[in-house]
Amino acid sequence: MYSKFLAAGATLAVLSFTGSSLAQTPSTESPSRSFSFLGFPTKILVSGADTGGASALLDIMIPSNSGPPAHIHSREDEVYLIKSGTFRFLMDGVCLQAGPGATVFMPKGHFHTFKNISKQAGEQLMFVYPAGIEQFFWEVHELGLKMPQDFQKLNELANSKYGINHVPDHDFHAGTCKIVKAVK
Repeated sequence: MYSKFLAAGATLAVLSFTGSSLAQTPSTESPSRSFSFLGFPTKILVSGADTGGASALLDIMIPSNSGPPAHIHSREDEVYLIKSGTFRFLMDGVCLQAGPGATVFMPKGHFHTFKNISKQAGEQLMFVYPAGIEQFFWEVHELGLKMPQDFQKLNELANSKYGINHVPDHDFHAGTCKIVKAVK
């Protein structure tokens, strides 16, 4: 199944895979690292060191009713493969609900966020290209930043070193998003 959503001149593409599984073995030069990024258990499966900076793959558990602050990337595109749970994604004012097996593409340069709307934690694989965001996640972990109290520090780090700008207090997480398409 392939669906497209047009949002402010951008395309939000969703692919749904059935009967397939994805597995990735980290390279021996860069073993996977497990840590907590803003309370989200995160594992770097493939880092930029493994790919010459071309891409990175992370496995992230998102607690129920949680998600990142709304933000815009200037450098990397993101692709999410939903392994478990149900997520609402928002990009440029367009919402999409995606469940296990769905893949969601979020291109750089577009305002976006997501929220796990399941009653339990949800799991997603996050593929980014080019790599670099995994270093941001690791640095936030190392600094011990927490939300919402460290929002300003998080945004300063994200913007100055990683080309990511966070938007505080966006109402998406309050449940005001209109769902335009559900993917199962």
